[in-house]
Amino acid sequence: MSTSSKLAASYLSVWQIGVGRFIFGLAVIPIIVRALKLNLWGRQRFLLTLRGLCGSAAFLLLVAAFQRIPLSLAMVLFYLYPAFTALLSPWITGEPPVKLAWFFIACAFIGTSFILWPHEASGTLNAGHLYAVIASFLCAVTLLLVRRLGKSNNIYTLFFYLCLTGTLAGIGPLIMQQNRLLPQSTAAWIAVAAVALFSMAAQLTLNQALVRIPAAAVSIMMTIEVPLVASFGVLYLGEPAGWRLIIGALLIFSSAIGLSLVPAGSVGGLKEGKPAGLEAGRLER
Repeated sequence: MSTSSKLAASYLSVWQIGVGRFIFGLAVIPIIVRALKLNLWGRQRFLLTLRGLCGSAAFLLLVAAFQRIPLSLAMVLFYLYPAFTALLSPWITGEPPVKLAWFFIACAFIGTSFILWPHEASGTLNAGHLYAVIASFLCAVTLLLVRRLGKSNNIYTLFFYLCLTGTLAGIGPLIMQQNRLLPQSTAAWIAVAAVALFSMAAQLTLNQALVRIPAAAVSIMMTIEVPLVASFGVLYLGEPAGWRLIIGALLIFSSAIGLSLVPAGSVGGLKEGKPAGLEAGRLER
């Protein structure tokens, strides 16, 4: 999804990419929910809406970052979200990080400072760097809300609210933008379709992975996105890979793995390897 979003940014605006992705979800998710005989609207609708707004804003900001800074750099900065998740977890889920987690949190922010610290080779910092960091923060909030809401809602309801709030938030700016409302070329249509399909596939396969593999193991596997996407940016798109980016990326990447391995300070009633949202979905059948 990340690489297709980067490529789509050459043809489409942020709002075209975002609304295209969210409308696709609105069209598909109700069909799946009806087939599985689940509750679409869920419980704790205020928090569901808040989660949707945070998740959709994080996606739109990340796409905006892709348009302004190299793909490899944007992904490295975005993967600060495990550190933000550990920092925010005491207030959102009531799960304080253990002492060892603070070491990895510090390493993650040191890696970020190493990348963004002004130097001649890096050029001027711009809004893209800020967008990637804010997207990372909002992603952390989203993940923590998913953990909290997963106790009483199925995964399809969570994704539905993401698509619903994202569509409502993006439709106004889409209509008001200077660009034409719809994509104007075959390549642009293919690009927005790729973003939508990969987004849906990522959400559903992640849920299936959590059914079969412990959550900590899934988190570690997900960090492979950093070197894969960064390598795509460097090798295919010809983006620069300075030694500061490499060292900073290693610090952030290692910290993300470390935070995935560190046990939570408080389990909060969720069993490892079994998403509560899935159990809620079974109860709603």
